[in-house]
Amino acid sequence: MRRILMIAAIGLLSVQALALPQEGANPREREWVRRAPLSANLLEKALAEANSLEATGHRPIVLTETNYYALLPGEPLELRVTVDPNGFGAPVTMYLYRENRTTGERRYYQASGTELAAGVQSDLFGSAEGGPVPVFVPKLSDFVLFGSAAGGQLNFGSAGTLGPAITVPSGQPGLHQFVFELRDVVGKRIVSRSNAMYSYVTASESVTGTLSGSKHWTADTRYVLHDYVGVPSGITLTIDPGTVIYGGDGRATLFIQRGAKIIADGTARRPITFTSAQRTGLRAQKDWGSLVLLGKAPINVAGGQAFLEGLPSSPEYAFGGTDPADSSGIVRYVRLEFGGFEIATAQEINGLTLGGVGNGTIIDHVEVLHNKDDAFEFFGGTVNASHLLGVAFADDGLDFDFGFSGSVQFAAMIKRAENDESDSNIYTESDNNATGGSETPLTNPQVYNVTSVRVPSNTGNYGGVIRRNSAGKHYNAVVRGSKNAPMNVRDASTNNNANSGALVLDYSILFGDFSDAAFPSRTDGEQSRTFVFTTNKHNRNTDPKLAIGTPSLLKTLMPDLTPLSDSPALDADFVAVPPDNGFLKAVDYQGAVAPGNNWILSGWATFSDN
Repeated sequence: MRRILMIAAIGLLSVQALALPQEGANPREREWVRRAPLSANLLEKALAEANSLEATGHRPIVLTETNYYALLPGEPLELRVTVDPNGFGAPVTMYLYRENRTTGERRYYQASGTELAAGVQSDLFGSAEGGPVPVFVPKLSDFVLFGSAAGGQLNFGSAGTLGPAITVPSGQPGLHQFVFELRDVVGKRIVSRSNAMYSYVTASESVTGTLSGSKHWTADTRYVLHDYVGVPSGITLTIDPGTVIYGGDGRATLFIQRGAKIIADGTARRPITFTSAQRTGLRAQKDWGSLVLLGKAPINVAGGQAFLEGLPSSPEYAFGGTDPADSSGIVRYVRLEFGGFEIATAQEINGLTLGGVGNGTIIDHVEVLHNKDDAFEFFGGTVNASHLLGVAFADDGLDFDFGFSGSVQFAAMIKRAENDESDSNIYTESDNNATGGSETPLTNPQVYNVTSVRVPSNTGNYGGVIRRNSAGKHYNAVVRGSKNAPMNVRDASTNNNANSGALVLDYSILFGDFSDAAFPSRTDGEQSRTFVFTTNKHNRNTDPKLAIGTPSLLKTLMPDLTPLSDSPALDADFVAVPPDNGFLKAVDYQGAVAPGNNWILSGWATFSDN
């Protein structure tokens, strides 16, 4: 076996190499992992540290990525990993396997690059007969396991440590994933896990213009959007689980027009992915537009109709109406990555735009990754949404406007410094409308169980800004890391809503600076403090004690927002129980994630930084 390990030493203990490299091997490849010697005492300590993860949060970081999500026969499939101990000091065992997402069949790999037969399990450095070999958690950044040093758009450009790029076979379409696991020293308990989903497809189809009839997009084809693509009234676009859709140019945007439907009903193991057409490592915000749903539910604009900002006032971009139960279809287990095309100056496409969308629509388990504008924007309407995940969005997490009156529960908003903007808010920006008028229905969201965190930097704005005559009910929020105050309530009309009970934010943890200095160039610091801590009686300014700790870019590659065992977010005296309205779920914790039910890290989402 080549390019794996060199002999090293730690203190008085010999750390044995698992293999010697061939002459001339890349230094990065020679020492990427070290074997850990274990006495009975060290074994006991290692198992104890693995068992303490829920209490300490010191879980190693693992991110697994393929070069593309959908590949045609003959194209190269490449795999890279990023690994970091993240304060975890115990030895682990390391596993890599390829899994068929349809049948569940697994094939494990060994460090020689050998793929074992189905049903045979082994770690990378041990064997099925001899048991797993403990190693220390390595520190690797975009480390190529399978790849080619050849240049070109499809390749990472680095030879794989375990072998060359895998050539996609002909005539074998299917959904697969590579899974990289760190387990405890005996190979039983999973310490960290990351999966990279991909599919073998048989065709690539370009899509442009307005669909002429109902369409059915299947997972054995990759679809490439060009310019604005419209699904007109009366037409249904059905997208199968596991399908990959690329934005082929900057303007590529999918508009589900008023009266049309999208049935994008993915699953946890087979999410539907809309993403950049660039290779992993070359992707960035604004590579394409994103997904826009326009419906017939009420908005508070005169005449009951509005047009998306930056677009012509023509029927295909209109939204709003009189049907609160209108359905635009289903968007479930869907990922929206690297979007945010700038339609006009300072007017970008949001990660997911919902204009006048009715509560007959299902929005559940939707991720927005690296979008140039807001993660999720609700322009009026009545739609309910759950399990919303925003990562590295540039502007606001949840943006409410135009009289939105639906419910949102379980939302996680994670800001990275690299894409933060000076006026962005990690939790919410809520307006009744642009002028702060009294038009009805008032913006009145019902929001429960949101966690918003931010990597520290010199950019960014507040945790949340509620202004311009907005109402609403916000409960069980956790906000940590805002550059300015965790919450800012502005203007007289919004304050009147707070005093009348039309605006509530209570039973939440708002951790940060509430001094006057945290409201730069403003005079409403005292008004905001009164709203948060006097008008509302159950808010706390305290460390929420999440497993992620103080966020960093590295930690957001595998963001664990679970409350630790001693977290104040688990204090039942400070948890608001949502009303039984048929949508909101009863909870006994604050924030987006419950201990034992980490829907963010359950394998459907991805956290790549490029």
